[in-house]
Amino acid sequence: MLNVEQNANLTRVEGEAPMGALLRSWAWFPFAISTQLVVGDAPLRVRLLGTDYVAFRTTEGQIGFIDEACPHRGVSMALARHEGCMLRCIFHGWAMDASGKVVEAPTHHGDQTAFLKGIRTRHYPVRERGGLVWVWLGDLPAADFPDLPFFELPEDHVWMTVTKVDCNWLQGVEGALDSAHVGTLHQSWVPRLAASTSPAGGTIALALKAVAPRYEIDRTPFGLSATALRVLADDSTYVRTTQFVAPFINLVPGSGRNEGSIFIGVPIDDTHHLLFFGYFSESFAIGEDTPRVQALIGNGRVDRHDFAPFKGSRDDNWGQDRVAMSAGHFTGFTDNLLEEDIVVQVSMGAIADRTREHPSSSDVAIVQMRMMLLRALRNHQEGAPPLAPHHGPWSGSDARPVDRVVPAGQDWRSVPESA
Repeated sequence: MLNVEQNANLTRVEGEAPMGALLRSWAWFPFAISTQLVVGDAPLRVRLLGTDYVAFRTTEGQIGFIDEACPHRGVSMALARHEGCMLRCIFHGWAMDASGKVVEAPTHHGDQTAFLKGIRTRHYPVRERGGLVWVWLGDLPAADFPDLPFFELPEDHVWMTVTKVDCNWLQGVEGALDSAHVGTLHQSWVPRLAASTSPAGGTIALALKAVAPRYEIDRTPFGLSATALRVLADDSTYVRTTQFVAPFINLVPGSGRNEGSIFIGVPIDDTHHLLFFGYFSESFAIGEDTPRVQALIGNGRVDRHDFAPFKGSRDDNWGQDRVAMSAGHFTGFTDNLLEEDIVVQVSMGAIADRTREHPSSSDVAIVQMRMMLLRALRNHQEGAPPLAPHHGPWSGSDARPVDRVVPAGQDWRSVPESA
């Protein structure tokens, strides 16, 4: 199990800590949803693994991702002028393109070509998939880009948001992997989600029927397949399988077949992370006005670039509404379902002290994930792939989350998903 020191020291850059070095060499990082990068807009300031960058979209649609500091005197390029296909520093007018090449240094006398030949800012490979923009921060060549089940869907079948969260990234990742909390923490929201589902779905309401699931965990080429099994009153079994795509992606079952939620907890630094939350469906389009999205919110506010902000701080319990609790709302967080997830993570502290925990039988997926990360650290230090010996090819269909009911007397593993 990860102790507090191993969890905390993830993101030092100078003499980078082992976990930070592992993540940098292992994963593509989503850093924005696509709508955050608009041609001509100010550069987007990005912080990942304790390092500062800027990103921008050129008039040709290319995305540049470079170090925030201008290579001349270190001024922030977040302040730069966005001029077509390049950024121009406001201090001395030095300009660089999306590849990181410095193309103009107007304050330098003499041969510009010779002077600029050896000057670059660091540039990082970028991909745009699934409504997100991803960057590779490690050494080249980059690792294979992941194949996620929502990547090949039409654009309007994937709905994505981002929220900055004031705690360590692993607290967010563990929260998404934990299926046991659904029937407790979200009990006031689950009926809304069930009601928003087509008649063929609505199975998520069954999470309220058995709050202590039994887990079965399988190692996969991409991480873990965590199946929560809830035996119902008629002896049928409600099966919810979350797919953990290591090191920080969780694909969580929706309420029906061929759909699910996306949770990605990306480390900004040791005490903050970006939570990318989205929903995908192979069967229907998703937008801000669809019942599925409306079921997630209670205040009518939908800002995809800041989806679940708090109304308060620790001093006032993050805006918890005790009047609503007295009236029957379980948690008193009535604005947004995701707000419930975030507040419990933040309430643990910026870096949770796991040495004081007492995990129960419903925490087996969390324990297995922590063990996987520790193995990945050892593998990395020994020069092996993080998920060795389970590293290998996989496809998006392998990582599709599962939500279904298996009839009484039948083993869930032996019943086809289409049954």
